[in-house]
Amino acid sequence: MKERRSIQPAVVRCKLVLVGDVQCGKTAMLQVLAKDSYPETYVPTVFENYTACLELEDHRVELSLWDTSGSPYYDNVRPLCYSDSDAVLLCFDISRPETIDSALKKGSAVAKQLGAEAYLECSAFTSEKSVHSVFRTASLACLNKLNPKTKPSPTRRLSKRLLHLPSKSELITSTFKKEKARSCSIM
Repeated sequence: MKERRSIQPAVVRCKLVLVGDVQCGKTAMLQVLAKDSYPETYVPTVFENYTACLELEDHRVELSLWDTSGSPYYDNVRPLCYSDSDAVLLCFDISRPETIDSALKKGSAVAKQLGAEAYLECSAFTSEKSVHSVFRTASLACLNKLNPKTKPSPTRRLSKRLLHLPSKSELITSTFKKEKARSCSIM
């Protein structure tokens, strides 16, 4: 009698770093992804690490998630998190224009220079599915970076179509309404 062996998916490790202003939703997104719960109270972050696993195509993606402080006091230390990162998610709260200004000033040029893969909007408060979509897209971008010869899947082609770094006016008039508090956009 032959023993059946199941084929284990290839394991890929990706380091994702979340950056953005104070209280723009970085920690909430990570808690929704890693712990399946929305934080009821705000606790300022200095630096925090989370882990999560996703099954994508024929890969198991183990995410090392780095939550950074949005406080300007940590501006000199934050870049230390970027080393060996596979993706940086630039976060802002669409309902707070000052966080958009900050993200555009600090991140737009960097995103263009690095060839940002996608622009996505999500809400950790109202849509767990949208949060998972952000991390799925980031994971697929990491897989594509690690295996550039891999034939793009429909999801990868979709993420390529999302490559558009919007202006501030486009962000403010976004389909994601400003009154939807606790929402977060990712670049």
